[in-house]
Amino acid sequence: MMIYLTRFRRPLAAAAALLMSLMLVGSLAASEGDTLVVGYGPQPPSLDPHVTTVIPANTLARNIFETLVTLDEDMKIQPGLAQSWSVSEDRRMYRFTLRQGVKFHNGQPLTATDAVASLERWQRYSLPGKNVFQGSTWRAEGEQTVVLSLPTPRFNVLDTLASGIAQSAVIMPASIATAAAEKPVTQYIGTGPFRLVDWQQDQMMELQRYEGYTSFGGTQSGTAGDRTPACSKIQIVFVKDESTRTLGLSTGEYDVANPLPYDSITEVQENDALKLGSYASTMLNLSFNQEKSGFFRDKRARQAINIGIDRLPILAAAVIDQRFFRLNNHLMMRNQKQWTTEIGDTEFNPVDASNAKRLLKEAGYDGRQLILITTRDYVEMYNSAIVIQQQLQNLGVNVKVESYDWATFVKVRANKEAWDLMVLSVGPKSDPSQLVSLNKDFPGGPRDMQLEDILARIRKAATMEDAQDLYRKLEAWNQSYVPSVRIGEVDYVFAMSKRVQSIQVQNDLILWTTRLSY
Repeated sequence: MMIYLTRFRRPLAAAAALLMSLMLVGSLAASEGDTLVVGYGPQPPSLDPHVTTVIPANTLARNIFETLVTLDEDMKIQPGLAQSWSVSEDRRMYRFTLRQGVKFHNGQPLTATDAVASLERWQRYSLPGKNVFQGSTWRAEGEQTVVLSLPTPRFNVLDTLASGIAQSAVIMPASIATAAAEKPVTQYIGTGPFRLVDWQQDQMMELQRYEGYTSFGGTQSGTAGDRTPACSKIQIVFVKDESTRTLGLSTGEYDVANPLPYDSITEVQENDALKLGSYASTMLNLSFNQEKSGFFRDKRARQAINIGIDRLPILAAAVIDQRFFRLNNHLMMRNQKQWTTEIGDTEFNPVDASNAKRLLKEAGYDGRQLILITTRDYVEMYNSAIVIQQQLQNLGVNVKVESYDWATFVKVRANKEAWDLMVLSVGPKSDPSQLVSLNKDFPGGPRDMQLEDILARIRKAATMEDAQDLYRKLEAWNQSYVPSVRIGEVDYVFAMSKRVQSIQVQNDLILWTTRLSY
């Protein structure tokens, strides 16, 4: 079977033109020895984690905003803006004591009122806030104490507050949080190690070290401990075209390229001036639209696709290098050890074309054209879609791939009449109840009372042991119902110049840990 990959090679003249434009873009930042220049992927629509689900929005925003608690390199809860906390005997009340002397980027002191206004907004509009903290209340007790009251004990209170993966519970001034309501904020004022000083849409973003920063203290570990930045500035250059990111890195215009095109890995490894890194980043899924025509409401249609495709060639097309992908039939990523289960392992990736064709016929497939949507902005999504299209065509399914830029893809995805199948990269979530594709409001997603019951019980689980038992039930439901095709998980690869002496990762690059040689 042939695997078709996107290749962004350009003729020499075009490469020269690209080089000239890169030199112009990077010249200002390159002249400053302690400015880190990052050639980044697609620009997020906002840096407001309360209402923006895109993972890059959250990982960029964590340079600006901070949370009450955070995670060390072992993914254990550590102090953040809250220097300490206590839990009542019935585990329904949490009291967080804020750090003294913390100021927002506008010079305003952080108070419990700011934290309460921020967390109330986050609870109202974010998926994790609504799911985990439904029925909860926040109140300020004096200037430095935040009190959380829960209707029932919840196993994942601190994990959800600490998560910096998506829709994190960041703290901003009360006036900004209250005024924005459900709309993305337009003033990005936090307490973090960097403050936003410039954002030129679709071009670049500049962050400057906040000189009034109050660090969490202690040894840096993950996003915990000392977060005092080593660089005075970070310039994020938004570069959709992957070959441009690679070229800018090799010419020295960028210190870091993130993510790096998978087909540039060999080129980078052969360049003694560059270094390679990676981090577990996303799960690849093939989602069904169960609302458009009703075809995929028939379980046999979903089962047919599930057993008819071969995941390994899809992953090889998406990532190319086998070091950076792995099969995973589970809802959570393999490095999330607390959610490990064996359910479904033996049935994974059977590749049974004859039974797939039989099931399609039984489900009433009549040769209709099915629309498979994807985006070129995330190459693993686009390359996967091309191979899936070919595999489905081999099963006799008429599939048309429609590819969009990310912003348009999100709009098309929301139109339940516009597509039948969708390749989607899904970032890690702190617990199974936060998985967006299982949410009842997700476009085209499953409508199943058993699913709703399991998710509701996970959200209200009092202990991790209770939640793990329920997760096993959720995995069993997932294997039986087939709400989507779990393809596997992939790592994002980044590259850097040897000028970058130290950089760490946690779901993405931790930019304040970066140290540069001059």
